[in-house]
Parts: sequence; C-alpha cells; structure tokens
Amino acid sequence: MWKLYSIFPDVVFSKGGGDAFPTLLAARILGIPVFIHESDSVPGRANLWAGKFAYRVAVSFEEAGTYFPSARVAYTGQPVRQEILKPLHEGSYEYLGLEKDLPTLLILGGSQGSEIINDIILAILPELVKKFQIIHQAGIINIASVEGRSKLILRNNENKDHYKVYGFLDELATRMSAGVASIVVSRAGSTIFEIASWGLPSIIIPITDTNGDHQRRNAFNYARAQACVVIEEKNLTPHLFLSEVERLQSLPETRARMSDKALAFFKPHAARTIAEEIVKIAEDHEK
Repeated sequence: MWKLYSIFPDVVFSKGGGDAFPTLLAARILGIPVFIHESDSVPGRANLWAGKFAYRVAVSFEEAGTYFPSARVAYTGQPVRQEILKPLHEGSYEYLGLEKDLPTLLILGGSQGSEIINDIILAILPELVKKFQIIHQAGIINIASVEGRSKLILRNNENKDHYKVYGFLDELATRMSAGVASIVVSRAGSTIFEIASWGLPSIIIPITDTNGDHQRRNAFNYARAQACVVIEEKNLTPHLFLSEVERLQSLPETRARMSDKALAFFKPHAARTIAEEIVKIAEDHEK
C-alpha cells in the first residue's frame, strides 16, 4: 500500500497471478485505475477478482471475455516478444548444424521442459531420426538426463546427428529453429501465440489438471481455428505421437492450410493496442 501510494501511478497494468493481488488490492483502495490482460481461455483467480473493477480487460482468447463484463472487454490477442517474432531462415541450417533436405521437428517443452514429452521423444528417437531432424528444448533441469539418455539410445545410430537437444533456446536459436521447422510440438500456454506468429503447423499437448483446465481449453480453442492438432496426455503414447507426426509431414497441403490459419489467428498488433489503451487510461486519470 505504502509503496504504491508513494509512486501513485496513473494506471496499474496486471497480467494476473497470485503475486499481482497485493498491488491490485492497493490500487483498488487508492482508486488507481486498473487494466488487466488474461492470457488463457479460463481466467485465474486474481484476474477474475480484478475484472470486477478493472477499467479495461484485454483477452488473448475470445472465450475468456465471457468471464468479464462485456462492455469493458477487448479481444486483443497475446503480445509476443519482438525478439522472437519473425523466424530467421538465412543461415539457420548452418547455425543449428542441420541438413537442408530433411524435415525438422521442433519440440518446445518450455524453459522447465516437459518430462512426459521428453520421455515420448526418447522412446521413439531411433524411428524419428530416420525421417526427421529434431530440435528438442528439453528444459534446463532435464537437459543432463535427456542428453545422457539420448546419447545412449543413439550410440551406434547412423542418424544420431539428426538430433539436437538443448536445455533452453535463446532468442536467436528460437528464431533460427522457427525458420527451419516443418512442425512444432508444444504445450498449450503462451507459446501457442509464438507458434501462430511464425505461421507453423503444430501438435499441441496440453497439461492436464491445470487451473480451470485452461491449457486444455487453450489447445482446443486453437484447434478450432484449424491451426493445430491436439493430443491429450491421457491419449499420448509413443506410437500415436509418431503416427501423428508422420501423418502431418505426409500432407503438405494440410500443413500449408494450418500455417495460413495460424497466421490468421495471431493478432500482430496486440502489444501496441494494449499499450495505447494503457496510455489513454493514464492520460484520462491525470485530468
């Protein structure tokens, strides 16, 4: 309360989450305008509460707007970092040590990685490297284990150089990877919007039992845009995953359509739209 009072900003912008609650509460008590943005299909508790008094509510998924007063909701989409917004094509194969005549599968498990996805990839790794090159973001905490297991699995495999595993992809490596990927495999958080901005077909594997089952609903909202295929964890097996990857790769027209739908889903001016509204609220408050 004291910190916010000492600054007394003209507007507070919040993305929600438990850490946002104290500041939002202080803003409410002090009468400072609040503007919130909800990234998921199902709002978290902090945003649900703040939505009752927020001046504006921006949402990444249209479905999320139904949880807030309609007059204050704007479907802005999700801001994506400028640093990774555009895939890099030139020099990408050389930078990543890949061949140009093989399709590339990009696996994004997030900075922390996904043990389920990691285990699936390793279970079918010999089959995958026959037909694909793989860029696998396994997660910082998982990299030692995945790297060790993959070397053992591919020890005598003639295609072992087709597999590239990283703990974390920095901004340059992310753009390079997006520039060469044929298909992206990801969870169903904010990475969906990065994939959409790249215009790449994807296989989305939502985490189960998250707050309000929001990842599952994110995934199926994106699937309704015809930009991805969803595999739920309860159905995820090595054989099914391999079959789906091979099926998509064998259908260039389907992948091209998914790419178009992904780009149509993405709202490239989301950050600017939100920023302009923040400035407008601040200016109105100053008056």
